[in-house]
Amino acid sequence: MKFTPEQVIEMAREADPECFYPDEKLFDDEVAFLERLCALAADRALEAAAHASKAQIERWVDDRARYAASECEAAIRAMKEHQ
Repeated sequence: MKFTPEQVIEMAREADPECFYPDEKLFDDEVAFLERLCALAADRALEAAAHASKAQIERWVDDRARYAASECEAAIRAMKEHQ
C-alpha cells in the first residue's frame, strides 16, 4: 500500500497534533521519510496478519476453517506483493 503525501501528513498530525502548524509546510525529504515509514508499518502489519493466519491454520482441526485461514493468508500475501 502506498500512501499519498496528504495521507502521510494527516497521519502524522493525528499521531502528534502539536507537530504541525496549519500554515507550516513540510520539506519534501520529510514527506518522503514519512511515506517510507508508513509503507514499512503497513508491510509489517500485513506480515503479522499473514503470520497469524498461518498460525491459526495449524490450530484448527476442521478442514473448512483451515481452508478459510489459508485463503486469508494467501490474500494477505497478495496484498503485500501489490504494495
